[in-house]
Amino acid sequence: MGVQIYLLDRRMVTLLVDDAAEKIGTLRQFWKVTEIDDERAAEIGAVKANLASKPAPVAVMIAEVAELPLATEPGRGIAVHLVLGWDEDRPSVTDFAWDYLPILGYAVKTADSAGYVLHEERGGLLYPMSKSRAVELGILNAAGQLVRRGQPSIIECRAVKPYIALYAEADCLLSDGRAVEILTSIEAGNLPTPAWYAGKRPADVAAYPAGRAA
Repeated sequence: MGVQIYLLDRRMVTLLVDDAAEKIGTLRQFWKVTEIDDERAAEIGAVKANLASKPAPVAVMIAEVAELPLATEPGRGIAVHLVLGWDEDRPSVTDFAWDYLPILGYAVKTADSAGYVLHEERGGLLYPMSKSRAVELGILNAAGQLVRRGQPSIIECRAVKPYIALYAEADCLLSDGRAVEILTSIEAGNLPTPAWYAGKRPADVAAYPAGRAA
């Protein structure tokens, strides 16, 4: 099926957590990673360039609809939208582990169309998220505002080895506790050291040396 890219859209929506309301961004389905040509890459680049003057939203909602049941109606799936934490310099994301971005919950459209209510998934069922629960999870601060939670940082990298031609594979531990294998584009014969990864985000280690086009 391939890895799908979702691109940051201009449309904003209202996310509700109890009486707290915040504007969040939306993501539209773009192209698969293997389908990116110069023109499509330029479109991603244009979105990224716009972020230089205005940071990306704190969180985003995927416009594409999924189905999950509410705890109050466990036998019937309803339309829901995945909500992700977001980096201020990020124009897009892939659906491969959502590029390690935190999943904040699921957005459900309100009956009066005023916005989307944030829900927490537990045991395959959705429960409306209370403000206190959102604060507990680090989604809201004590003032009821969304907290920016983008990609976790790399705590340590335990090993780096050649992968395929011009790529290295790093065995890393992320700050959210996940152990992951990260691919880095490299120059021939130029393998990064494990120490180079520490403190960076996965997005920052896509290419070595840093800043070189992957």
